[in-house]
Amino acid sequence: MVHSNSQPILNVPTNITFLLDTEPKTKTEAVLVAALRELHAETQGLKQRMVELQASNVLNKTYCNKLHFQLAMKEEKAKNKGQRRGKLMGDGLPCMLTGDEFYERVVQFTEWQKEEEEKKDSS
Repeated sequence: MVHSNSQPILNVPTNITFLLDTEPKTKTEAVLVAALRELHAETQGLKQRMVELQASNVLNKTYCNKLHFQLAMKEEKAKNKGQRRGKLMGDGLPCMLTGDEFYERVVQFTEWQKEEEEKKDSS
């Protein structure tokens, strides 16, 4: 899933440190300043967590792209392997061949190779 609406993490536009450092004069101000400090700390923690999650998403996307490429190469290799690419004798096991039989296989194999090259060139 691709998200195209990426936005930077914005800092608080106004500097609220002077509010956090003020000495409360009343009990109500003390409660409000304490709540402001807690919320500011929570907001900073959430911003840090969001940055970590975004970094994790970037790494996961890179890893998924790598796996996607590897899978495509593996599937292509398996597809080409099924075409007996480059082997005269398909199973690779030794067998006794007569002169005529071997010659016919060589002729068929070279014709097959030429056809494959023509297909590849025309694609």
